Amino acid sequence: MEDFTPAQRNAIIKGYYNMAQALNEYQVSHWPELSHEQHLDLNAYQNSLLNRAQDLETLSSRPAFVNVLAMSTNVQRATADAQASLKYINNLTIALNIGALTVALAAYVARANLRGIQTALRELNDLLTLEKKME
Repeated sequence: MEDFTPAQRNAIIKGYYNMAQALNEYQVSHWPELSHEQHLDLNAYQNSLLNRAQDLETLSSRPAFVNVLAMSTNVQRATADAQASLKYINNLTIALNIGALTVALAAYVARANLRGIQTALRELNDLLTLEKKME
């Protein structure tokens, strides 16, 4: 089992920060369409991602994996794809679910929960594929 290298950890941290920012931008650009509860959900997603980033930054979370390079690459790619998708998604339900799945992914990474990570990656990929089909 290996820890993330400092470069891998920093890339994941940056991905979490960028995703939190993308969720904030999505929230602002769709402000009138969102219910009060949806605003609260988006705020919670942003806060959770920032907390997971801080946990990695301060090393209070030190997940270890057998194939750390593949894990790092998959998490970075999924986070970047989710972030990019928020620029064109108009379906609020899908956007909120992408936010929730990204938060779940970050939580599973923090706990080094391989099964949870695989499930979150698969479901996130399915949502992104669904959104592209709906365009």
